[in-house]
Formats: sequence, structure tokens, C-alpha cells
Amino acid sequence: MYTYQTGNQTIDYKIEVVPNRTDITVQICDKEGVKVIIPRGLNENNVRSIIARKATWILKQLNGSQPAEEKPAAPKKEAVKKETAKKEAPKAAASAAKTGSFEEGDKFPYLGRQYRLNIVRGDVAKAEMTFRAKFIATVPESWNEQQTNEGIGQLLTEWYQGRAGEKFQEALKSVKKTANNAPESIKWDELGEEYATTQDNTIVLNWRLLTAPLATIEYVIASQFTNADELFEDAAERKQWLNDNTLNAF
Repeated sequence: MYTYQTGNQTIDYKIEVVPNRTDITVQICDKEGVKVIIPRGLNENNVRSIIARKATWILKQLNGSQPAEEKPAAPKKEAVKKETAKKEAPKAAASAAKTGSFEEGDKFPYLGRQYRLNIVRGDVAKAEMTFRAKFIATVPESWNEQQTNEGIGQLLTEWYQGRAGEKFQEALKSVKKTANNAPESIKWDELGEEYATTQDNTIVLNWRLLTAPLATIEYVIASQFTNADELFEDAAERKQWLNDNTLNAF
């Protein structure tokens, strides 16, 4: 039995490891309480991050005493692999944000580091996201909890995607210094569970890779056209992040 403390409330939970599973699921049952079902290879810190993110939802279910199952989180990848080309072209517009629960002080990863969220309610007609050593979401005072959660989710999605092209090109520029056969450019897309793929002979990265360190992004890029383990002397360190984290930005 594991314990997670949030405020003055405690969440007791069990962890069940299923070898062939590819996603993470949180279940609340009358008899077993909170149970987290995970694939083999995840550590307790990965599970605690899920519990922390879903704490509000879990407590609501426990207080309501109704069995429930949370939708599976994105699966964890064990290795970077080349994928077959997709038929669909990369999306230029921001995809719909995942609805979550956002609170003051929540942390979100960007280029391998964690940054806090500051929520400001003001007399504004339109919500906006700024970044100054932390994420600052300014939302209308009239927004209720659901509007705030959906709005911040969309703002974060647009913020990450707005920086994807520049940062991924920066990583590619670094790879070019080592690999002579590196491509001239790359794109980004909504790839779901994949780190990267190839579309029409063009490397396409998952925009959520912006949560990883630049060194890891460089490794993923290189893995699409060469043996990245041989290209980088510190390849093991670069890809360790992929083994320890999922692509869930929020």
C-alpha cells in the first residue's frame, strides 16, 4: 500500500503491474480502494505524478463512494523506433486540448525542467498564456471551474505548439554538427503515443517532446535517420528520459 498526501487529506493506493499493458489506469473500487494499473518498467515516481495530477478527481470519487475508472493515460515507450509514413499531412492548427484539472502551483515540464503555473483572474475578455520563468495563465473572472480547466488546457497546448517549430529546428541544427546525412528541416504534429515518425520522407516529431531535454530531442531526431546510439557518446543518458517519463505534458 502506498500513500500520497494532498493538503490535509491522504490517498492510499495500490499498484498493480501488468506486463503486457501499454497504458496507466486509475481505478476506484468499493473493496480495493484506489488501484493504479501500470505497465512493467514504470517506477513509483511515475505513479505518484499521476496520483498528484488526478488527486482532485480521486478525492471526489472517494467522497462520493462510487466505483469509477479514470481514462487510461498515454502509454510509456521503451525505445525510439522508426515508424511507417502516415497518410495524413502534419496539422498546422492546434489540436483540441485535453481536459484536466489545473490548480495554482501545478508544475509542467518544458525542455527537461519543471515550471510552476500561476493562475490570474482578471477583467479580461480573452484568456492568454505568458511565460516568465513560470506559466502565467490570465483568465476572465467570470469563468467557472470547467471553463478555467478547459481554457488553461487549450492555452498550454497552443503555447507548446507555438514553440515546437523553433525548438525542434534548434535541436536539428545541433544534430547536423555531428551527422552529415541529417535532413534540412523537420516538422511537428499531433502523434499521440509516438515520439516521431516519417511522412513523405520528412521527419515529424510529436510536439509533446518539448517536455524533454534538448539532448533527448536530438537523440530522437537522429534515431529517425541513423544509429543514434553510435552517433552520441552519451546516448544512454540522452535516452534515459524516454525510459523514465511519458509524453503527457499535462
